[in-house]
Amino acid sequence: MASMSDKRRQAAAMAAERNRQGAGGRILTRGLAGLLLLLLIGVPTLWAFGFFSSPQAVAEVKQLVDQQVAEYERVVRGEVAFASVPSFAPMMEKMRDVPRDYRDQVGQQMGRLWEARERAELASYFQLPPAQRQAELDRRIKADEARRQAWQAAREKRDQARAAQGQQATSPGPSGGRGQGGGGQAGGAPGNGGGQPGGTRTEDARNARSKGRLDRTTPERRAQQAEYRRAMDARRKELGLPSGGRRGG
Repeated sequence: MASMSDKRRQAAAMAAERNRQGAGGRILTRGLAGLLLLLLIGVPTLWAFGFFSSPQAVAEVKQLVDQQVAEYERVVRGEVAFASVPSFAPMMEKMRDVPRDYRDQVGQQMGRLWEARERAELASYFQLPPAQRQAELDRRIKADEARRQAWQAAREKRDQARAAQGQQATSPGPSGGRGQGGGGQAGGAPGNGGGQPGGTRTEDARNARSKGRLDRTTPERRAQQAEYRRAMDARRKELGLPSGGRRGG
C-alpha cells in the first residue's frame, strides 16, 4: 500500500505533466495565431505589390480583347459591318510589353479573340445575299493585301534599323583595329534576327489554336468554314494571288 508521501509525489508529478502539456498547447495556439496574423497582413501587402497578380501589360491586353470581342459580337448580331471592327495593332503593341512568363495568359486571350473574329467573319459573310458575296471577298482580299504590304514594309524598316545599330556597334574605334571583321558580323545580324523562327512558332501556335477551336465547333459551322475557305481561295486564284491569305476585313 502506497504511503502518503508516495501519493503526494504522484500527484505532484501529474500536476507537473499537466502544466507541461498546457504550456505546449498555449505555445502552439500562440504560434498559430501569429501565423494567421502574418497571413492577414502579408498576403494583401504582397498582392498590392503584384506578387500574386499578372503584370499590368496582361491586364491591358485582356481589356483590349474584351473590347474587341464585344465589337465582334455586334457584327454577329448584324449591328455593324465586319469592316468596322477595330484593328489588332494596339493589342500587338501591348503584347510586346508582356513578360515571357505570362505569354501563355496572353495566348489564351488571343485564342478568345481569334474565335470571336472567326465567328464574326463567317456570320457577316453568310448574312449577305449570294449576289453580294464576291464583292465582299474582293474587299477582304484587298484589305488583306494592304495589311500584308504594310507589315512587310514595317519589317524591312526594323531590319534596316537593326543593321544600322549593328554597324554602329562594330564601327572602327580610334585604333581602327576591328572595323572590317565587325562589319561582316553586323551584316549577318539582321538575317539572323529577322524574326522568322519566332514568327514560325507564332504561326504554329495560331494554327494549333485554330484546330482546337475547329474541333469544338458544330458540323454546321465547320461546313461554313470549309465553304468560306473554298470561296476565298478560288477568288484569290482568279485574282492571281496565292491561296491561304490571311482572312479578315
